[in-house]
Amino acid sequence: MVISMLDQMLFPLSCGHNVVLGRLQGADKWICEECSKQTDLTGAVRAALVKDLDTAVQIDIQAKERGHQIERLG
Repeated sequence: MVISMLDQMLFPLSCGHNVVLGRLQGADKWICEECSKQTDLTGAVRAALVKDLDTAVQIDIQAKERGHQIERLG
């Protein structure tokens, strides 16, 4: 069993803290759990988020093709 890259990769928030990438799927904003500052996930940040999400999904697809079972946490 392999843990999904969506649960392994971190995404940098505007406040300087990081959040697990998979938690940001479908979100337009994120409030940091460490400092309570809000990050707008639209505009320029959206392009980086979409790229990172796509990268994580592609890595998971490749792992499945190699015969691994992908597990999402939480």
